[in-house]
Amino acid sequence: MDRIKGGTMKVFLLAMLICFNAYAADEWDKSDPAGSESPSDLDSLITTNNEVIDRLLKNYQEGCKISYASASTLTVATGEVVCSNSTGALRKMRSNTSAVTVAWSMIDTDLEDSSKTYYVFAVADADATTFTVEISLSSSAPTGATYYARLGSFYNNADGDIEQIVNDNAITNVSVSTGTIAATETIPLPSGYTADQCEWIVGLGDLTAGSDSYGYSSITFTVNASRVVTVSMTSSGGGGSSAAGNANYMIIGVK
Repeated sequence: MDRIKGGTMKVFLLAMLICFNAYAADEWDKSDPAGSESPSDLDSLITTNNEVIDRLLKNYQEGCKISYASASTLTVATGEVVCSNSTGALRKMRSNTSAVTVAWSMIDTDLEDSSKTYYVFAVADADATTFTVEISLSSSAPTGATYYARLGSFYNNADGDIEQIVNDNAITNVSVSTGTIAATETIPLPSGYTADQCEWIVGLGDLTAGSDSYGYSSITFTVNASRVVTVSMTSSGGGGSSAAGNANYMIIGVK
């Protein structure tokens, strides 16, 4: 009986002496590696600090804002960005001191297509301190690129015009849409935006109307709170009439 009790006590004491690993996130220690560290510890210390830096910088982007330039071009502003390979094992840090004009010649594959959402990427494949820009239908990676970071997206509407620009790192997302709309029709909302998040305006488009002996002295394009467009004319003789025609519109969404 005493032998059993003694054996049990030894097992208990042995269990108390076993060291268990404590799991916690690695944190930056600016004092490591120090000159007094053992060479055998350097790999571990450097790896720990590298992991912390990577956690901070892997999605880093400052500036590089995408903005509307024309119906067929964008501008990517100056700034810095970290471009990674598909596994995230390698990162390249790039900085542009000049804005980049983005045209359809920068598409990764195929040709421009209408009524599609495209994505804008910074690419760091070249042996340079700067990044280039590519357009892609892929939301995750441009075809043929190795090191990249997504900056945002835009919509190429049915007329092949750029609109609805969204910056991925923007605290406030702004969408700008333009187009032409017929009288009595309703200006469409940008995808993902409500009417409360938008402001809109219309202007002179084209008009189809007859004439009378008085001629016409004024043409009015208006839009109401429900985004319904009206085109009207007033003749020099004082008469008023509705008119068939198109208005040019701009709608801006902010959220």
